[in-house]
Amino acid sequence: MSTEPQLFRVDPDTKVSEKVEEVDFAHLGLQERRDIQEWIVANPGILGDDLLIIAKEFSDFDKTNDRLDLLAVDTDGKLVIIELKRDYSGVDAHWQAIKYASYLRQTTPQKVVELLAAYKNIGEAEAEERLIDHIESPSRENLNSEQRIILVSHRFAREVTSAVLWLNDKAQDENLISCVQLIPYQDSNVLYVQTNTIIPVVGTERYSIQIGAAISDGTSAETSSSAGIRAARRRARNRDDEITHFVRKVEVRALEKLPDDLKTDSDYGYARGGVERYYSLWYKDRHPWTKTQFSYIIHVYTKADGTYRVVNNLEIYKSFLRNKLGFTEDVIDEFKNYLENLLQCTLQDNKYFLRPRVMVAESATTFDDDLVEKTADSLETMIEAFTVKVEEFVSSHRADN
Repeated sequence: MSTEPQLFRVDPDTKVSEKVEEVDFAHLGLQERRDIQEWIVANPGILGDDLLIIAKEFSDFDKTNDRLDLLAVDTDGKLVIIELKRDYSGVDAHWQAIKYASYLRQTTPQKVVELLAAYKNIGEAEAEERLIDHIESPSRENLNSEQRIILVSHRFAREVTSAVLWLNDKAQDENLISCVQLIPYQDSNVLYVQTNTIIPVVGTERYSIQIGAAISDGTSAETSSSAGIRAARRRARNRDDEITHFVRKVEVRALEKLPDDLKTDSDYGYARGGVERYYSLWYKDRHPWTKTQFSYIIHVYTKADGTYRVVNNLEIYKSFLRNKLGFTEDVIDEFKNYLENLLQCTLQDNKYFLRPRVMVAESATTFDDDLVEKTADSLETMIEAFTVKVEEFVSSHRADN
C-alpha cells in the first residue's frame, strides 16, 4: 500500500481518473529563491501556518555572513525561521536553521518592529500595529518570547527527519522544528504544488474514539496539529465563547450609560488571546485613538484555579507617543503624572506602554449579570474620566504646537 501523496485528474462526466505525475522543481527550471521563496512570501499559508513575513534574505548578523531565507512571526509572537531547499533537503538543513535561531534568540521586540518596518517600507508605528494585530496580543512584549523553525523541501533526507524528531522530543515541543513538503505536479501546462506537513506527525489517537476521551471541542486533538491549525481553532472558539459574550454585553451596557459624544464606535468584535483575553474599544475617526496603540481594553485573565481576573484599562503605547505624536521623554513623564491624577487607579508603566487600570474582579467564578454590570460601570467611569482630558493633553502637547 502506497503512503506517498498522489494527485489525480478526474473527469466528472466520463468518471475517468488519470494520475498526474510528480516532477522535480529543477526539471521545470524553477529556482529556490526566485520561485519557491516568492510563492511563500505571497501566501505564507502554503506552509500550513498563519505567518507574517518580516524579513527576506536576512543577513544583518554581527559576527557572520550567514543569510537566512525567510523570517516570520506566528500568532503566538514566536520568531519563525524558514529554511528552503528545492528538491532535496541535504543532510544538515536542520543545523543551518538552528544556527539562525540561535542568532535571533535575543532579538528584542523593538528590533522585530524595525525589521518589519524595513521589509515593508512602512513606519515603525504602523509596523507595530500590524504585529500586535497579528499576534492577537495587547502588548508587543510577547514578540520573540521563543523561536521555532520550519524546514521546507520537496524531499527530506532521513538524517534531517531523524534529528528533527529527536530534537522535538527532547525539547518536549513537537512544533519546535516542522518539516513541510512542497510536491510539484505538472498537468500539461498547469503546475500544481501540494503541501504536506510530515513533522509533526499526526497521531493515530486523533482518529479513534475511546471512553472518557472528551475531545469534541478539538482541544485535545490539537496536540498533534500544527501551530497554525491550533491558532486558527483557538480564534474560531474565541469568536463565540462565554468570554466574548461577556465583553460584548459589558460594551453594550457601558455605551448605554454614556452620552453620545463619549460613546466608542469601534471594537475588535471578539475577545482575542489565550489565557489572557482582551477586547479593545476605540474611536474610529477621533485623534489620537487607534485600535492597537491607543484604546480602552477589557482584560479577562483565566487563573490557574479556574477563576477569572477582570480588569479595565486605558492602554497607550509609548512608541505611538514618540513616533506618531512626537512626545519627548519629558512630555511622556508629564503625561504619566497627568493620567495618575485623572482617576483613582493603578498605572502600569514599563518600556512599552502606559496603562491606567482598574481591577473589577480578582477571582470571578461566573460571568453573570452582576459582573457584567460591575464591569460596565467601571468602564463607563474610565471613559468619562479619560477620553476628553486625554484628548486635551495630546492636543496641547503636539510636536507641531
